[in-house]
Amino acid sequence: MFRLYIYLFLLLTSTLTATEFIVKDVNRDDNKSSTWIVLPYVFASNATGLTGGVAGIFHGFLQPQMTMVVTAFRGAELPVNEFQSGGVVNEEKAYAKGFFIGINGMRVPYTQRLFVSLLGMRAYYPNQQLYVDGTNDSVRDIDDPSVDNLTPFQTQGWSNWAYLDLRYVLPIGESSTQVLPVIETTRGIAVNRDNVGGGIPFATGQTMVGLKPFYQRWTADKLIPNAFIATNGLKGYIEHDNTDYPDNPSRGYSMRFDYAQDFGWSESRQKWNALEAKYAQYIELPLPTWMRHQVIALNGWTAYSPSWDNSTPVSVDKDGNTIFVKGQTPMWEGARLGGWDRMRAYDSNRFNDKAAIYGAIEYRMIPNFNPMHGQKWSPIPIDWFQAVVFAEAGRVAPEYDFDLLKDMKYDVGFSIRALAATVPVRFEMAWGSEGSSMWFMLKQPF
Repeated sequence: MFRLYIYLFLLLTSTLTATEFIVKDVNRDDNKSSTWIVLPYVFASNATGLTGGVAGIFHGFLQPQMTMVVTAFRGAELPVNEFQSGGVVNEEKAYAKGFFIGINGMRVPYTQRLFVSLLGMRAYYPNQQLYVDGTNDSVRDIDDPSVDNLTPFQTQGWSNWAYLDLRYVLPIGESSTQVLPVIETTRGIAVNRDNVGGGIPFATGQTMVGLKPFYQRWTADKLIPNAFIATNGLKGYIEHDNTDYPDNPSRGYSMRFDYAQDFGWSESRQKWNALEAKYAQYIELPLPTWMRHQVIALNGWTAYSPSWDNSTPVSVDKDGNTIFVKGQTPMWEGARLGGWDRMRAYDSNRFNDKAAIYGAIEYRMIPNFNPMHGQKWSPIPIDWFQAVVFAEAGRVAPEYDFDLLKDMKYDVGFSIRALAATVPVRFEMAWGSEGSSMWFMLKQPF
């Protein structure tokens, strides 16, 4: 089954890095350092049907390192079903609609090292596919019309979320004297970073600590009784970036550690916690005369939820099967795989459990040839095009043990990426055991 997903409104949420820096094009007038793009788009997906919208990207207007993104969309009407335990009882029509806003990398007034990002979305989908119990071996049966047999749930409802990301640049390494490193570029390639990337951890590179209050609520409007999943809490992290150019590294490495805690407040389904760790390594390859950039990029990620207690069910269905267990993370948090950054051939949050492991390799190449270079008629500045091939492997499991290395899921794919208004844009196709997926996103996946 072929699935098309184009989620411009999620462009910064999962690929957002904590690194703060200023990009300066040495061939650009200093008085024209800000850039912007407004892009109309049309797409079709299982969740939204035929949908159109418009997205705007604004970089460097209020502060040189700051980016703002907004998008709104609306879909065509789709038939939706109202369920009871006996099956469909009513059919009506609804359409997808949504709005997203993201402000990334704004320096807090009257401070030098404190930065904030604000992101939020409110969206309605007539045909969501949600893997509430998306374990590694769960059976996909998305054509069964009975609500009791749907894996994943296919239902319409709201998906609303927001978070605030407060980050502090530590006065060590590259930011010991200069808080925001200035990266000079020519046609999107760094030209003043030859001796940067891959140094001693924390003695070189940039290190930041952060705190992120978060909120997310998903509803299933036509299930009876009305169903929803909600979570809110805090995430804390430390991130160390030791690359030459964080938006498109040629060499070096980066690593990050996260701890998330839902305290069970307000609408939260229950208390839970989760740990995540990731590491990326970039290996620069020799350049033929017709290339500008050639890199092998490696990524490893793992997650574990100490609160997840498989021995203590919270609720069960009519057949006695566990729906939620004590301390279980929602499907979009903790140990989850599938989507635009990890296991890209699979649905978003296709797999989730107590523990997860994941690895990826990408070959990235930027040729000298750029048909958009110097085209004054184009309203979009395109500094380079990048060709990428990649492979991924991952697994979720009920315990953090050697079973994580058994029966792993795999996928392969290719990507065409471009640097538009200083932001990498990527179009990707990936193939796995459950079909293929297409993505259109911003930022590198790692």
